[in-house]
Formats: sequence, structure tokens, C-alpha cells
Amino acid sequence: MKKLALLSLVTACSLYAGGYRIPETSVNAVALGAANIAHNKSADAAYYNPANMMFMENKNVFEMDMVYIHLEKVNYKGKSVFDGFTSTNDIDSKEENFFIPNIHFVSEKIGDFRFGFSTVSSGGLSKRWSDTPGSYVSNDFTLKVIELNPSVAYSINDKLAVAFGARGVYSEGIVKYKNPMAPRDMEADSIDFGYNMALSYKPT
Repeated sequence: MKKLALLSLVTACSLYAGGYRIPETSVNAVALGAANIAHNKSADAAYYNPANMMFMENKNVFEMDMVYIHLEKVNYKGKSVFDGFTSTNDIDSKEENFFIPNIHFVSEKIGDFRFGFSTVSSGGLSKRWSDTPGSYVSNDFTLKVIELNPSVAYSINDKLAVAFGARGVYSEGIVKYKNPMAPRDMEADSIDFGYNMALSYKPT
């Protein structure tokens, strides 16, 4: 029986927004959770740990998938006080449906190098309330995040590989409150840049 030892280290700038992060951006990620970061032989290695690209079969690998996310209605029951009046509430948020495409590509080896590219939606989703008092705090709260990640991996030897990648992030947000005392209707977007580094070591 063969034994396999894996050591994987990835450092990257990540988005952590409560309830809005989408960590699963490939078929492997949905099936394996975070395990696909340490050991990966699919095209999504270009995103989760590009150093693992050097241990994949030597051919061009492409993956395109779509994740469907369904958010049920959230029911709120309770009392609220506004302008001196107390009301009893039994309201539902809106039902949400999202179709999120992801693309991953890993090139065949070029000498001791290999190139990868991923475009994913790593954060987003929405929560909307049309009835009061929910609409007073969140009539519409929507966040969209799209990442572009080109990367290059280098094989130091047959057991150790490193990688470096650039990261472009486009984010867009919508916030709408219908509170009559302080209504808000805001939209904003941003383009930001970063990088990621990865290392993968397979001693056996």
C-alpha cells in the first residue's frame, strides 16, 4: 500500500464578508471543500493553488462550470418601535436565485513552467426585504465580486513547485434603505489589484 504525504501552503488576499463569500468556485471545490487546495489535478488548481499545476498531467486542461445558489425566504416575527408606535411583524424577505459561472485553464508544460488562468465570482449574493420594518434596514443589499487570476508555476524539482499570480478584482455594491427618517439609495463599484503566492511540496 502506497503512502502519500502532502504539504501545501497558499497565501492570498481574500474576501471575507459575512454571508457574502462564495468559496466554492469549481466542481472540485463543491465536492471536496477545502481539500482541493492541498491536492488538485484539475484546472481549478490555477485558482486554489497554482503550484499544484506542475504535478498535473502534461496537457492543456480547461474547465467551465456554473454554480446555482438558491436562498429561501427569511421570516421575521417580532415587535418593532418606530416614531413612538409599536407594531407586531410577521414578514418574509424575498427569495433569491443566482447562476454563477466560473472558468479555469491550465496550460501544458513549457520547460519547467506552466501557466494558468481563472475567472470566478468569489463573493456576492443579495438580501432584499420589501415589507417594513425589514425594508427600513435592507430594502436591497447586493454585492457582486468578479476575480481575474493569471498565474505561472515553476518546478524547482520533481517534488517541489512554487507559483505566483496576479489578481484583478471588480466589485459592485447596491445598498437601499427605505427608512423615512434616513432613506439611502447608494451604488458603488471598484477595480482593485493584488497577488497570490503558492507552494506545493510532495515528498513521496
